[in-house]
Amino acid sequence: MGIQLSVTVRNARADAFETAIGTAAVLKIFTGEAPANCAASDSGTVLANATLPSDWLSAASSGQKTLSGTWQDASADNSGYAGHYRLYASDGTTCHAQGPVSQAWAGSTAYVLGQQVHSGSNVYVCVTAGTSASSGGVSGTGTSIDDGTVEWDYVDTVGMTMTNTNLAAGQPFSVTTFTITEGGA
Repeated sequence: MGIQLSVTVRNARADAFETAIGTAAVLKIFTGEAPANCAASDSGTVLANATLPSDWLSAASSGQKTLSGTWQDASADNSGYAGHYRLYASDGTTCHAQGPVSQAWAGSTAYVLGQQVHSGSNVYVCVTAGTSASSGGVSGTGTSIDDGTVEWDYVDTVGMTMTNTNLAAGQPFSVTTFTITEGGA
């Protein structure tokens, strides 16, 4: 049996996440895969960036924190498919967290190479462009997962979601969900 933590301890750990990063954190959305870790240099093209509200996460509850306020950028910097996010301190250079960006999988939808979706709690990247099956969604954690004429590779668990990950320069964007969950329940 692994370590188990009380809800109080899990909430304290989750609240420490926001405290460590600080107020007015900076969010940047990039194309492609995330770097190996937060200490590594940025990778991909910056599609959008936003300064988050001063209190950018809700108070922890049941070991989770979710986005608070509006996480948006009125005008995307570049065009492309969002692949990952990085959260920085207010200086915009000290990276503290990163992960995948996805949008919800939809049936009978055309997907292009590199586009990411989530189905259930998993994120997938399109490795063969095509049209998804009419129903069912993607499942599994392998590679070359068939879905209609699309082929997907498993990426990770859901990190941050957007309504549309295909950004055009100048268009507004917003994050729809972001959750930090502490283990040990």
